[in-house]
Amino acid sequence: MTTTPGSVAQTTTGVAAGLATLYFLRPVLIPFFLAVLLRILISGIVSVVVRLLPRAPKWLVLVATAAIVGFTAYSIFIITLQGISDLIQQSSDLPAQLDRLIRSAAVGFGRKFDLATVIGLIDLPQLEHSLAAWLGNAVSMAFLTLMFLVFMLLGAMTNTEPKILRITTSEARANSQRLVLNKIVHGVQAYLISQTAINLAIAVLSALVFRIAELPNTAFWAVTVFLLAFMPVVGPFVASVVPALFAALHSDSITVPLGVFVLTLSIFQIAHNLVLPKLQAKSTNTDPLVGLFALGIWTLVWGVPGAILSTPLTVLVMVIAAQFQSSRWLAILISHDGAPDAALPPSPAEK
Repeated sequence: MTTTPGSVAQTTTGVAAGLATLYFLRPVLIPFFLAVLLRILISGIVSVVVRLLPRAPKWLVLVATAAIVGFTAYSIFIITLQGISDLIQQSSDLPAQLDRLIRSAAVGFGRKFDLATVIGLIDLPQLEHSLAAWLGNAVSMAFLTLMFLVFMLLGAMTNTEPKILRITTSEARANSQRLVLNKIVHGVQAYLISQTAINLAIAVLSALVFRIAELPNTAFWAVTVFLLAFMPVVGPFVASVVPALFAALHSDSITVPLGVFVLTLSIFQIAHNLVLPKLQAKSTNTDPLVGLFALGIWTLVWGVPGAILSTPLTVLVMVIAAQFQSSRWLAILISHDGAPDAALPPSPAEK
């Protein structure tokens, strides 16, 4: 394959135009992409269950899986809202407690550090107003996501083939598009299933750490860890630091929050560096530097939802770009090993 300057310029222009569109239409596109990813995840789980239970009616498996995933997403949403509300109430006591712990740990260093004064520089009323506005947007986003997902599932039960394949007049072209679409779906499914499974294991182990440390609202912190685990590099650090800070509110020693931080970060490192590479196909592993750059781009475009969705969206972009000659160079740059679809799981149409 030869990459021409024209194809690079065309792809670069398309990416720039796409990012601009994503930014201005984010109130609708964020819930739509959330629904798409949930739909792909549900489809992947259904495929696994059908292989394990071949006699089970596929429609029944689809309905049961959708119900479980929907209830789980709803529970995560409610736990997150309640947890954030509780954190806002506790945040006023955090500076003084942290200041006390730091002073007790800094005895003998001959320096004074007034954390409360530093925190006082933050406009807390404005911060609380921003959080309240974010919670309101989150509620509307969750409702739109649910509506999109319901219609996608209903369409999947009535239509056996996407409408995009019916647009083409050539059967050969339709078959080619069908193969490309299957590769895209199965590549993203491979990532979502493995990443969701490992994130769930990280959240469960972290919840045990929080329980031992007697950190209140363990369910909220476990959900926070689960969501932040989707964020590359920054997510594990934030998911380790924030619970440790609030553990300081309920501890008279700096040992407990320090232990929460070290143990949680260790769980992330073991899971991401030892376990996850063995579960995921090579094609779903993005380059770490590109992943960090994508985190900044998606956060700039979509804010907090973009940060959480940065890795699955980047994987989606990589898998799509790998299927077309004009954009394959972009997929190679995003991939970790330079072969974005070398280990792509075969689709049913290719078996």
